[in-house]
Amino acid sequence: MKAKETKSNFPREIGRPATGALAFAGYTNLKQLTRVTEAELGKLHGMGPKALGILRETLKAKGMSFAKTSQAEAKKQVTSAKVDQFMKKLKHPFKAEVEMIRKIIKGVNKEIAEEIKWNAPSFGYKGEYLVTFNLWEKEHIHLVFHNPMISRVKSKLLEGDYEHRRMAHFFGKSDIKAKQVVLVKALKDLIKLQKK
Repeated sequence: MKAKETKSNFPREIGRPATGALAFAGYTNLKQLTRVTEAELGKLHGMGPKALGILRETLKAKGMSFAKTSQAEAKKQVTSAKVDQFMKKLKHPFKAEVEMIRKIIKGVNKEIAEEIKWNAPSFGYKGEYLVTFNLWEKEHIHLVFHNPMISRVKSKLLEGDYEHRRMAHFFGKSDIKAKQVVLVKALKDLIKLQKK
C-alpha cells in the first residue's frame, strides 16, 4: 500500500504525534530528512519506531535515505549506552541528582561524549577530558574538572588551585538548579578553550 502524503509530503500514516514532532523540529519535507540520522529523529518526542519505519520506507521508495551514522557517532552511542547501564546499577544516595547533572552536561554541546572513568560517568570533548564524577563521596555530588585548560576558566563554581584540576560540589536538586547556569557557562568556556 502506497503511503498518502500531506502538504508537507510526509506520509499521513506516520501519525499526528510524529508529524508534529517533525514540524516542531523544523522539518517540512522528506529531502530534509536525508541530512539527519534515524537515531537523531528517534530522539524527537512523538517519533516512534513505527513512524521511523514508514519514513525509512518512503525515503527508500524515492531513492533517498536517512543520513548515515558516522563511526564517531556510533562509538558515542555505544559508550553512552554503557553509561546508561552503569547508571541503572548505581547505588548512590544522590543517584537522581547525578542523572540530573549528567543530562545538563550532555546538553551543553552535542559533541560531548561520555564514558566510564574512575568507576563513574566522565565527559569529554573531541578527545579531551572535561569533567568526571567522583562517586566515592556520599554526602554530596563531587565533580572533578580535569583538563589542561581548566585553570583559565573563571567561575565561582570551580574550587581549588591545582594546575590542571578544579572541583565543584552539589548538595541536592535545589543546589543543582541554583548552579545550573554557572555549570553550563563553565563547560562552554572550557570547550571554547579546546577550540583555540
